[in-house]
Amino acid sequence: MPSSPSGVRLPQQRRSRESLERLMQAGEALLARDGYDGLTVAEVSRRAKVSVGSVYGRFESKDALVHAIHLRMLTRMNDQPTLDDEPDLEATVRAGVGALATVMHRERALLRAFMLRGPVDPKIAEPGSRASRAAAEAFRQRVLRHRDEISHRDPEVAADVAFRTVYDVLARQVMYGPTFESARAISWDELVEELIEVCLAYLGADREFSRE
Repeated sequence: MPSSPSGVRLPQQRRSRESLERLMQAGEALLARDGYDGLTVAEVSRRAKVSVGSVYGRFESKDALVHAIHLRMLTRMNDQPTLDDEPDLEATVRAGVGALATVMHRERALLRAFMLRGPVDPKIAEPGSRASRAAAEAFRQRVLRHRDEISHRDPEVAADVAFRTVYDVLARQVMYGPTFESARAISWDELVEELIEVCLAYLGADREFSRE
């Protein structure tokens, strides 16, 4: 049976593919619920209704399974409909921030597990960083189509910082919940709307700091 570079032995027959899918789904559910430390090969095998030996027949190690789940999640996050060109800066920011927030919220349980694991696992951190940078570049390009509406002294920097602000705040809430930094509990949807307003004010408002 051939192996992929990530240590996953790829199945050739339909029954084997179905078994692999059950393993992946079981691993995702455990990671989402219990995080990296809570995922065990024994529990994955029990949930997927396959033997422990079958798990190791597909994956060289627990980490190989975790890395495969991570890449599958990133594929889902990247496989989003292409946004239409928006008529102005406000519509572009709303669409871009909204799309990012939607996918992060949908994958929040798995994202939390991988964000917490990433600092000690380069095979999670590096592809995660590449995916985030790709999202940042897509956001930057869309925002800069409305460069004439941006009042910041450096539109390139402003578009980058706007994305960083949104991504970092949402990632922080994914990792630690809504009251880690502040006792005020703000719902996800409310937070997203406020971040849109922050970005619009920073990019387009006529403020003294933006014209230095």
